[in-house]
Amino acid sequence: MSNPAQTAERELARTKDLLASHARMHELIARAAPLEDVLTELVTGIERYDGSVMPCAVLLDPESNTLHPGAGPSLPPEYVAAIDGVVIGPDVGSCGAAAWSGRMTITEDMEEDPKWAPILPLTRTANLRHCWSNPIKAPDGEVLGTLALYGPEPRSPQPEHLVLLEDGARVAGIAIERHRAMQRLVHDATHDALTGLLNRRTIFQLVESALEERAADSDLAVIFVDLDGLKQLNDTLGHDRTDELIGAVGARLAAAVREDDVVGRFGGDEFIVLARGVKDAEEAAEIGARLLDAISNPLEDVTVTASIGIAVVSGPGAPDAREAIRQADSAMYDAKRSGRDRVCFFGEAANARTGRRVTMTTQIRGAAARGEMHLVFQPLFEIDGGDLLGVEALLRWSHPELGDVSPGEFIPLAEETGAIVPLGAWVLRESCETIAALAAETGRSLELSVNVSAKQLAEPGFAGVVRKTLADTGFPVSDLILEITETAFLSADAATDRTLHDLKALGVRIVLDDFGTGYSSLSWLKRHPLDAIKVDRSFVSGLPEERGDSAIVKAVIGMARAFGRTVTAEGVETESQLQALRDLGCDHAQGFLLGRPVPVGALRDGLRREAA
Repeated sequence: MSNPAQTAERELARTKDLLASHARMHELIARAAPLEDVLTELVTGIERYDGSVMPCAVLLDPESNTLHPGAGPSLPPEYVAAIDGVVIGPDVGSCGAAAWSGRMTITEDMEEDPKWAPILPLTRTANLRHCWSNPIKAPDGEVLGTLALYGPEPRSPQPEHLVLLEDGARVAGIAIERHRAMQRLVHDATHDALTGLLNRRTIFQLVESALEERAADSDLAVIFVDLDGLKQLNDTLGHDRTDELIGAVGARLAAAVREDDVVGRFGGDEFIVLARGVKDAEEAAEIGARLLDAISNPLEDVTVTASIGIAVVSGPGAPDAREAIRQADSAMYDAKRSGRDRVCFFGEAANARTGRRVTMTTQIRGAAARGEMHLVFQPLFEIDGGDLLGVEALLRWSHPELGDVSPGEFIPLAEETGAIVPLGAWVLRESCETIAALAAETGRSLELSVNVSAKQLAEPGFAGVVRKTLADTGFPVSDLILEITETAFLSADAATDRTLHDLKALGVRIVLDDFGTGYSSLSWLKRHPLDAIKVDRSFVSGLPEERGDSAIVKAVIGMARAFGRTVTAEGVETESQLQALRDLGCDHAQGFLLGRPVPVGALRDGLRREAA
C-alpha cells in the first residue's frame, strides 16, 4: 500500500507531465506544426495523466455540420472511422450534441442514454460505456469541434476530468484557430481574391511542374481563355458589375472542366486551364468547346463570349511554361481575329493534326451567327386526302472549308459538346420567324415541327425560352410541335418531366420521334404528355413486303389509337409504302415521295401554286 508521500510524488509527476505536454502543444502551435500533431499531443498528454480514459478530439466542418476525427489513438479504428462525417444534432451521441448545443454533454452510461441508441452495436463492439464531451470554441463562440473522454465502464466525471476537458478544449481552440489562419494565409497567397481560382503565380508554377513531369507519351494542353468585349461591358455596366461577371465566369469554367484539370485566373479577364493527360487534340478541342458553352449561357441580362487558344504539348521534348502559355495566348489572338467566340489551336502543324472532327468541334459554336447554318423545311401531309398540314424544320451546315456537313455528323457532335442548346434555341427562333412571315405573306398557316434534344429539355428554363420565342416571333402556339426522340426519355428526370408538363400547359404539342428505334415503352405513352408518335423510317422501308415491319407498324398504330395519339410515318419513298400505311390506318406521312426538304423560297413558291 502506497504511503501519502509516494502518492503525492506520483501526483506531482503526473501534473508535471501534463504541464510539459501543454508546453509542447504551445511550442507546436508557435512553429505552425500540423494540426494533427498538436491534437495528438493533447490527447496523449491527457491519457498519460489519467489512463482510465480514452481522449478523442474531433473537428466540425462548418459548411456541412459534420464531425471528422482529429486525434484519438486509443479508440478502436473502426469506431473512429464510423464517426467520420456524422451530422451533428441534439440526439447524436455526446459529441454531436455538444457541437450542436455548444455546451458540455455528459453521458454516464451509453446503454441508458437515448442519444446513443442508434449506434449501441458499434459502442459495444468498441467496449465503450461512457463519453463526456466538451465543445471546442473560437474566441467569438463559434464551435470548432469537441474534446471527449471515453471509457469502458459507466461512470460520471470527477472534477479533475471537467478541468481536463475545459483546459484541453481551450488549447485545442487556439491550435485550430492558428491552423485556420495559416490555411487562409496560404490560400490568399495562391488564389485570386476575386474568383477564388488559382492566381497567376500559382498557375504558372503548376504549368511548369506539369511540363517537367509529363511523360513522353502523354499529351498536355494549355488553354488560354480571354473574354470578348469586356472593355465595352466595363464602360456600360461599371467595374463592380463587371467584377461580378468575371467571378461568375470563373465559377463556370471550374465547373466545366474535367475532374483533374486546373483552372486559374491569369489576370483581368484572362484565364488559364491546364489539362493533363489529354488523349489528343480532339479531346482538347472538346474541353475548349465545353468552356465556350459554359461561358456563353446568359448571366442574368448579359451574354458573355470568349476567345480560346489551345497549345497541345505532345511527343518528346517540351517548351517551358512561359513558352507554352505564350503559344496558347497566340492561338487565342487567332480566335479573336477570326471572329471571336471560338477555339483556335497554336501553329499550322497543330491545326493540321486536329482533323475534321476537331475543326467541327471548335467551330460549331457560332456557326449560326456567322451565317453558316440554314434551315430547310420538309412537308408533312394527311394520308387520306393528301392535304399539306405543315413542315418540319431541318438544320443544315455549310462550312467554308469542310463544305456541306451532314446533320448525322454534326448533330451528335453538338449533343456531345453541349453546343446543341444554343443551336437548338436558334433553330426554334429562326423557324418560328420564317413560318410566321410566310403565313403573313401567303395567307396560308402551317404547323411547324422542331426537333428538341434531351439537353434542351434538361435546361430548367427551356419552357420559358419557348414561351418568349413565341411571343417575340408572333408564331401561334397552337401550330408549334416539338419532336423529342426516345433517347430524351431514357435520360428523363424530374426536371425534364416538369419541362414537358410546362410545355403542355403552354399549349405546345409534343411528338415522340423515331418510335421503335430505342427502348419504346407503353408506360411512356401513359405517363408523358405526348400528342403523336412518329414511326421510324426503318420500319416504313420494308412495307408492304416485310410482314414483320407491317406487324410492327400496325401494332404502333393500335397502341397510339388506344391512348388517343395520332401517328406519322416518316421516310415514305414509294406509292406502295404510302398505300400500305393508308391501309393500316396511319394518319400522316412525310418522305421523298411526298416532298423533299426545301429552302423557304421553294416552300413559298409551292404555297403560291397551291393557292392558284
